[in-house]
Amino acid sequence: MDSDISNDQDSIRIQMLRVIKDFSQYLVHQKQIGNTFLTFSKESKIRINNWGIKTPSQNFFFEGPQNAAIFIIDSEPGFFKGKSGKLLIKILSAMKLSPDNVFICNAEDLKSLDEKIKTISPKIIITLGTKAGQTLLRINLPLEQFRGKFYEYNGIKVMPTFHPSLLLKQPEYKREVWEDMKRVKHKRD
Repeated sequence: MDSDISNDQDSIRIQMLRVIKDFSQYLVHQKQIGNTFLTFSKESKIRINNWGIKTPSQNFFFEGPQNAAIFIIDSEPGFFKGKSGKLLIKILSAMKLSPDNVFICNAEDLKSLDEKIKTISPKIIITLGTKAGQTLLRINLPLEQFRGKFYEYNGIKVMPTFHPSLLLKQPEYKREVWEDMKRVKHKRD
């Protein structure tokens, strides 16, 4: 039965690729005859051209300016959303930062993460939560044992700290996070 499901998925994938190829050919034809009524963003063109090609970064999400001095790695999805996102915005604001001038991504794919760090070349990296810190620094300890002090990752200072979602559940950790962020602010300035 599993092979039937697999065959069905392969069949659907092949059909989808055929539809996309046909649509791409249609768009090329329309352009050749002078009909340029459809415009696509650069990102859309890349997605269309790479459709069906599996890349390691399919679970790697990010946002922010490519020249950010502060690079945040989040253990949880949904940057700047919900109560923990609002708290992160408050923390950044206290540091004289905003979501618009930091780069943030998830910790799902170390290869993609490493490539982004090389591209952005930030001054400081902040890891939020256990998963982010352990993934980047390749440390297999509880966060409580390695947070609050600077580490280096390819010559870039890294500050592991607690995730804002933990602060919502256990507000007693807010002071520790603020101390971590003061260290970051001091290094940044």
